[in-house]
Amino acid sequence: MASIDESKEKLKELYATREEMEKEMAEIAQRLTEPGMPGLRGALVDREGFPIPGVDLYQVRGDRGRYATLRNDHAEVTKELEKRLAELHLQAGAIEKQQRDEDDAFMRARARAAAQYGAPPGARAFAYVDEVTPGSPASMAGMRVGDVVLMFGDVVGPHEANTLPRVASMLAEREGHPVAVWVSRGGVDVRLDVTPRAWEGRGLLGCHMRPR
Repeated sequence: MASIDESKEKLKELYATREEMEKEMAEIAQRLTEPGMPGLRGALVDREGFPIPGVDLYQVRGDRGRYATLRNDHAEVTKELEKRLAELHLQAGAIEKQQRDEDDAFMRARARAAAQYGAPPGARAFAYVDEVTPGSPASMAGMRVGDVVLMFGDVVGPHEANTLPRVASMLAEREGHPVAVWVSRGGVDVRLDVTPRAWEGRGLLGCHMRPR
């Protein structure tokens, strides 16, 4: 079995690989959800069977294919991360003491997100809502300027890297389906259910968040 230092180094490599995948997935999702674009799953022809005007169908198909490949690779890397984390915990012999360790962050985040009975225990803000467009999905769900984001779907922070690109990627994956969002508003934790979708404005949400 590899040493603890070797295991940690491998974990860093896997995290870096996954983050690069997530960054590229977010870029593809952003391109495909721009105004006039068909999104990740939308039809490439109109009701009469003609190609959507102004859309490079070959580029869209290429982006969709690349996104699907990245999604599958991302799942495999995540499985390898879980395996490596379990080995590291056994080596260290103190799983409870490492709950705040960066290497264990995503596993605890998934457990909290699955429960969704309340705001994540000990969750810390990773983003600040500084713009909400009236009539947007975010506005309809009750998001407000000044909301401090604690958890967006299964994304928590701030110890998870690239939280906002991960949010963008997750929104594209969950288009048309509600996503649980926990924000702190006036010192009170509030749960909102936001459904990312195409609308007359930009993106799938209609709000802007900046890192906190």
